[in-house]
Parts: sequence; C-alpha cells; structure tokens
Amino acid sequence: MRIYGLTGMSGAGKSTVGERLALAGFYPIDCDKVSRCVTEKGKPALSMIERAFGKEYICADGTLNRRKLGGLVFSDGEKLKTLEKILYPYITYEIVSRINDSGEEYILLDAPTLFESGIDAVCDAVISVVCDRDISLQRIMARDGIDKKAALDRLSRQHPAEFYIKKSEYYIENNGDIEQLISAADALAKRLKEV
Repeated sequence: MRIYGLTGMSGAGKSTVGERLALAGFYPIDCDKVSRCVTEKGKPALSMIERAFGKEYICADGTLNRRKLGGLVFSDGEKLKTLEKILYPYITYEIVSRINDSGEEYILLDAPTLFESGIDAVCDAVISVVCDRDISLQRIMARDGIDKKAALDRLSRQHPAEFYIKKSEYYIENNGDIEQLISAADALAKRLKEV
C-alpha cells in the first residue's frame, strides 16, 4: 500500500488533480467529507463545537450551521485553531480507519489541511497543487461567488505556494488552462505508479 497526500492552495485545481488520480486507480479519501461525517448530528465533535462556539452555530434541526461557522473561523485565526483542535483527532481516527478498511494499493488523501492536521505523517509522499496568488484569488471569487474581501480573508489564512512546494515530494503548478492541468495530473499518476 502506498498513501499519497493531496493538498494545496485554494483555487489551485486540487479537485481536478484528485479526480484524475482517482480515474488512474488511486483510492480517494476526501477529508472534507470525513470532516462532515464527524460533525453530523449526534456525533461527539458536534457537541464539542456547540460548547466551544455556542448554540447559534447549530441549526434548528440539530445540524451544524457550516456557513455561519465558516464565516466566523475564516475571519478569526484563534477561532479557527479552536475548531481544528476539536476536529482533527476525530478526522484522523476516521481517515486511518478508512485506509485500513480499503484494501487498496494506492490511497489518495485529499486534504486541504494535510499539514495542519498532522495526517501527512501517515503519507508515503505528498502532492501539492499551487498557482499564483492572483490567479487563486480570481478562481476563489468565481467558484464560491464571494467578493474580493472575503476571498482575501480566506487566502490570508492559507500558506503561500512556496510553503507547499517546500513540504511536498511532488507538486503541480497550475497557472494555465484545464487541459494543461489534466495533462500534468495524468503524467504524475503514471509516474507515481512507477515508483
């Protein structure tokens, strides 16, 4: 079994790279989906979030108000750290369980916060997808339908391209079009299977 972590800047094209690697036979574990799973109604992490942030971040039906909580943590670094401290142990446990249950030869952990969570420790290698900051900003605004200030807030809480490049065994720089990104991802998939 080989475990690869996939991370990178918001708006860099990580999702597209993940899709191409999955098509090439890498078993994907989407850590954002795992995060949603561990914060479902009735789960211990949700109770801890309610205690830490207040009832106003829980919807009337007992589910997490993700939009409201996201608005808070993306504008306040300390609140983000509090949330991460709550979530990462639950997420890590669930990811390791899924890896162990998969029986797959190639695992792909799609994790925006791979390094922050410490889950990079279980990876044989890390792949990062990066792009120029201005390109990232434009893509985030278009993708999420947010204004420049909100996109800048989000980017200010993330690492620059250099951080990801330095901490990764492989990286893709996506400053071009979708065809170039797909070609780079397919070439990387082939290379990883030859390791």
